This record gives sequence, structure tokens and C-alpha cells, in this order.
Amino acid sequence: MSILSLSEARSVLKKYWGYDSFRNGQEKAISSVLEGKKTLVLFPTGGGKSLCYQVPAMMLDGTTIVISPLIALMQDQVDQLQKIGIRSTFINSTLPSYEVEQRMINARNGMYRLVYISPERLSTDLWKADRDRLNISLIAVDEAHCISEWGHDFRPAYRKIRHELEDLSEETRWMALTATATPEVKKDLLEVLQFHQPEIVMNGFKRENLHWWVTHSEKKKNVLTKTVIKAAKMGSGIVYSSTRKDCENLAVFFSKKGISTKAYHGGLSGDQRNIVQREWISGKIPLVTATNAFGMGIDKADCRYVVHYTMPFSLEAYYQEAGRAGRDGGVSYPVLIFKKSDEDYLKSRILNNYPEYDVLVQVYNALCDELGLASGSIHEEPESVQFENVAKRSGLSIGKIRYAIQLLQRLDVVQIFDLKETRVGVHFIAEQNYLLSIIDSAEPVKSEFLDILVRQFGPQSFRNVHYVNESVLLEKLGVQTNQLKKALRVFSEIDQILKYVWQGDKYLIQITGSRMKKLQIDPGEAYNYRDILLKKLEYMARYAKTSICREVFLRRYFGENDCEPCGNCDNCIGKSGKTESINESDLHKLKTLLQKEAKSAREIMLQLGWKKRKLKTVLMYLQRENIVQAIEGVETVYRLRIR
Repeated sequence: MSILSLSEARSVLKKYWGYDSFRNGQEKAISSVLEGKKTLVLFPTGGGKSLCYQVPAMMLDGTTIVISPLIALMQDQVDQLQKIGIRSTFINSTLPSYEVEQRMINARNGMYRLVYISPERLSTDLWKADRDRLNISLIAVDEAHCISEWGHDFRPAYRKIRHELEDLSEETRWMALTATATPEVKKDLLEVLQFHQPEIVMNGFKRENLHWWVTHSEKKKNVLTKTVIKAAKMGSGIVYSSTRKDCENLAVFFSKKGISTKAYHGGLSGDQRNIVQREWISGKIPLVTATNAFGMGIDKADCRYVVHYTMPFSLEAYYQEAGRAGRDGGVSYPVLIFKKSDEDYLKSRILNNYPEYDVLVQVYNALCDELGLASGSIHEEPESVQFENVAKRSGLSIGKIRYAIQLLQRLDVVQIFDLKETRVGVHFIAEQNYLLSIIDSAEPVKSEFLDILVRQFGPQSFRNVHYVNESVLLEKLGVQTNQLKKALRVFSEIDQILKYVWQGDKYLIQITGSRMKKLQIDPGEAYNYRDILLKKLEYMARYAKTSICREVFLRRYFGENDCEPCGNCDNCIGKSGKTESINESDLHKLKTLLQKEAKSAREIMLQLGWKKRKLKTVLMYLQRENIVQAIEGVETVYRLRIR
């Protein structure tokens, strides 16, 4: 990167964001992008990843496409950019089709410096039709850990990003960004994105201002109450729980305790969630009780504590959520409240999500039967399905059916289309000329109504059912929902010129390919991700139970070595004077000693010159990490586990 470009980058930073200098690593990442290198940015939560593509977006000719997994994150980023005068937009499933088309036209005309889209959008016909007419200068793959099955938010569409964009000019720059990449995830995402000899910019996972804390208790509510009342004196915070009901109940509970609190979860409307988010960021309410839907991309510097009332499924999720505390560098507390049954409960939830093969067969056959799909025939259009009917056909519970269909979707056996708003489907069963004669001869109101209806649904609606979003129809026709329903009923039952379908706020299902006589799936593909999730849960539980420094445990998990104890977590503070500190050298010495043969504690102390207290600490860590195992006998000996 030239001196001129570096100077320009600082000018852009100052002009739009008001900062005089970049944070550690940002300058290197921006330089790499501007030099045209494939760039992977690994910054911890709150490390300033967004600027690494937003600054180049203002320096490069053309449009930067940001691939993002969350609708709320897109909205928040675009709002922030527009406030500082940067033209940007997002395109996702919350928008009606006419609005998507308009934004794509604007993008073609160069009106935006940044366009945020979901990975699924890349496979749509509209995107493919307009892609080559966009002047794309940079592709930024945000939350890139979603590419990998080893990532905590695996999303199959992320693995198709490179394929969907393979026709882009070789001059298009690429970068990927994430806060939670283990060595396995990093290797996987570099391969999938075809980043050969990339520039990897890594800031490390050390957060010196965070005092990691775990409390073990069977009375979690009591511990939570004491923790929040104490922490609330320091400032604002978040309490994470896995259920909407818990979030609502805890919000009421803490408000009665004098701490103004609101709940945040997926059951609230978009407007309600935005209000809670704004009030928390502004400081109007100091505490939010939330599911993991809250916090992604939210930049609140002075969050002083994050309490996990429910243990997450993985250390990646925990690190990301807990890391929302202390972004201003002030001392802050990520707290996990843990009880013995937590691990078993989460394990059962994972297993429920992966029904056995015979259940998949039952659901697949019942689903095809419900859809009236004969063996070998192709399912032309996605349809809504009554799960109650599938349950009657299969003899399975609706819960099991939902889990089975979700797994069948991952295996590409079925496709699920999520309806964000009501759609209306119309199939004109009368001849087109006959309809035109009705339009010409009917009274003006009916004539205009029917004319608009025909134009909105188009020629394809004369062949089969075609769907249009309800909101679009209401706007074009200038009527209310009940008026539209009444008109369609008249056209269907009295005039008999059409059939219609009203699809509510639910999802549609389509069988992929032709119906199989016998369901054929690859068991390895079906259950591999389940095994990965179970392994991640095991690491999460080991973090909760470890006796070594919490920060050291986290940093090693993310691939960092030679980590020194933080001195601030509950293990470092609570056990000071009771246990010996250990380092990489101690671990290496004992592992080397045990490579040849098993040793007793007496033999180890004699050969390494350690005291009993130090040996106990090192052995406890290595046993928890499944590196060393104890073999009971006349005298207990320790040996390395075979890997």
C-alpha cells in the first residue's frame, strides 16, 4: 500500500468516523485489501472488523457487497452508515419484491457504496440477472465462520458463496471476517473461499479488561439475582437465557427489584425489538434479558457485565456473546452460571435435532403422501403443509416431524421457504380472452380491480398458481385485507374464473427432485454435524468445569499458545495460594515424560523435581483436557491417551 493510499485511508477514517488513527490490525487489513490480496481478518468481538471493509469501500471505485447472515445486523450496519453520510442499503427477505427490484436498480446505477445481502440471495434469479451489471469492487464475507461445519453458526448457503460468484472479474477483491475461528474453522473457510496464500490479520483473543467468571450452583436463580444486583451498580448489562419465557419472567423480576429491564427475543415484532435495542444502547434501560438473538453487531461500548443464565452450546457462541462486555476497555465481567444437569440438557436438545434414519423415512413418506406426490414424480411448486396431517399419517409427534424436516432440509431432500409475510396465490381457470371480455364489460370498479389483479399475477397464473405478497396486492388495489378476501371469494365461487390460496405467516415445503421409492441419504453426511455439535458442547462444559485460568482455556481453544494466566478470573483469584500456576513448559515436560511409559505420581515428582501440589495441578488440567488418563491398580499410574 502506498504512502498516499495510507494517508487517504486515514482521511476517510477521520472524515466519516471522526477517529485520528486505526486500531491495532485495522491498518494492516485495509492495506492488504487495497493491494488486492485475499484477506482473512480474525479480530475478537468488538475489535473493529467492520471498518476493515467499510474504509476500503469508500476508497475503491464501485460497490462493496457485504454478505451477512442476520437481518438485524444488516439493518443496524446500514443505519449507522447512513447516519454518517455513507450511501448504503440492504436486500433481504423482509422487503417486498418491488422494493428489492428498486434497490437493485439503484445499485446498478452506482447509488450505493455498500450493499448488504444474505448468502441465500446470491442464488436468486433477480440477483443473477443483475450481478454482471453491478460494478463490484469488493466482496466482504462477514461472520465467515458460518462457512464451516466446525463453526458455531454453520449455514450451508455460506459454502456456496464462491461458486455463486465465480464469474466475477479477477480484479474483484475478497476478504472474510470473523471473531470466532478455531484452527479447524480457519482451515475450512480458506479452502471453501479459495483463498490461496492469503493475508491473515489476527489480533488474538486476549481481552485483559474482561474478568471471566463461572459460578457452580444448583440454585441458579439465587446466584443470578445476587450477581445482577451487584453488577448493576457498575452500569448496563445483558442476561442471556435460552427461552423466551425466561426472558419475559426475568425482565419482570428485575424490574420489580428496581432495575429497569426489558426482554428481547424472536417472539417480539421488529418494531418492539428495535425499541428495546435503542433504549438499551441509549442507557434508558440498563438491563436486557435476551435470547441469543440480541447483540450481534450492536456497538455499546460501556456494557459492564454479561451473564449467561443458560450455558451456550459452544465456546464460540459464548466468547462472542460474553465479549459484548467491556468494549470501551473498562473492567467488565462475563459470568456463566452452571449446574451439573446443564450439559445433559443441551446434549438431549442436540440429539433431538437429529432423528434416527427410520424416523426420517417415516416423515419423508408421510410428507410426500400428504402432498399427493407419487413415486418418481416431481414436486413442481412449494406448498404449505399441515403438520397435524403428517402426524396422523406417520404416527409421530409434531415435534419429531419438525426436527426430521429440518434435518431433511440440511440433506437437501426438502426445501423450506420461510414466509416473512402473507402471500396470496391465484390460478386463473377461465380463458384469457374471456377474462378480457369481463374487464371490458364489467362495472368500472370491478373492471379496474380485475384488470390490476391480472396484471399483478401475470401470464404464469393462467398455467398454475402464482404467488404475490399480500402487502403488494393491497397497495396496488387500494383495498384492505377483508375487501381483498371478499373479492377473491366472489371471483372464485360466483364468477368461477379463478382459484386462490391464502398463505399465512408460516413456511412452505418443496420436495427436492422426484419422489424416491426408498429414502436414500448418506448417514455420514446426516449425522456428522451432530457429532461436531456434541464435541463443541463437550468443550463448553469443560470450560465451565476447568480449574485452570479461564482466559488461557479460551485462547488455547482458539489456537493460541504460550498463554499466561490472566490473574483476574475466578480460578486465578479463587485458587491463588492453593494451587500452583502452570505454563506450557510444565505441560510439555510431563507429556514428554509419559511418552515412553506410564508413571506413578511418586516417579513423576522424583524425576521432574516437582512438589505434590504442582503435580496435582498439572495432572488435573491434562486429565480434564483428555490428554492424560489415570490407570488404577496397586499404585495409580498416569499415561498419555492414545489419539
